[in-house]
Amino acid sequence: LGHANYRATHTVAKAVRASGTPVNLSSPPPKCDSCILGKQTRTPVPSVREGERSKERGGTFFLDAAGTQCKVLASGNVVPLDIIDDFSSYAWSFPLPTKGHCGPALRNFIVAR
Repeated sequence: LGHANYRATHTVAKAVRASGTPVNLSSPPPKCDSCILGKQTRTPVPSVREGERSKERGGTFFLDAAGTQCKVLASGNVVPLDIIDDFSSYAWSFPLPTKGHCGPALRNFIVAR
């Protein structure tokens, strides 16, 4: 269900140490992966469109290679390559092992279209 934040934990540990109980405060507590993921934010998509929308399907694509994710998929892939068609707003997502695989995957996507 959660845990106390680091400041509260440190304050309690200092009080316990002051009462004579041995507590090691020389290093900070380990980072909690769930807390780190929960604090990540994304900027919202603007509600007003900037520029003109593409006039035909496949005319303009937006790409996003998000970078290495914290969790490795069962297939060993860690980088999602997201492709969005500007005309239809249809999206594709390709899980890749590294960012170095984005170029060949994009080339295959364009050839297959």
